[in-house]
Amino acid sequence: MNVKEADLRLQPATLEDLSFARELTRVNMRDYYVRYGLVWLPEAFDAEWPLRESFRVHKDGRLIGFLGFTVEDSYLYLRDVQLIEAYRGEGVGAWIMASIQRTASERGCQSVRLKVFKTNPAANLYRSLGYTCVGEEAALLWMEQRVDS
Repeated sequence: MNVKEADLRLQPATLEDLSFARELTRVNMRDYYVRYGLVWLPEAFDAEWPLRESFRVHKDGRLIGFLGFTVEDSYLYLRDVQLIEAYRGEGVGAWIMASIQRTASERGCQSVRLKVFKTNPAANLYRSLGYTCVGEEAALLWMEQRVDS
């Protein structure tokens, strides 16, 4: 991990962060949507925003991404992790995933679940962190990891 934990911070996102989150997601997911013949619907992203808990990701005081999740019956569903491309591969993703595991544990969740495009390099990160594939769709893997008590 190239990044120092002290350099990273999560801050609750607000409605004012929606345009940043929407555009970052659109840019980051564009190639996957094209590859799998999907249509990006910004209005669908906007409609989901108030239904999830979202956090801004900061490194050295700079806004570098965001994450969003919901807590379901017995699991935390990680709906988005988006980083500006220049900050990928530095260990920020692993730090975010450790933060998500802590949050899930604090909330009494039994597991963390997520979906990831099959060709997304993040799938390899999730596997390396102990996530297993529990299902799939044409374009997506469904992954899960139990929460340590």
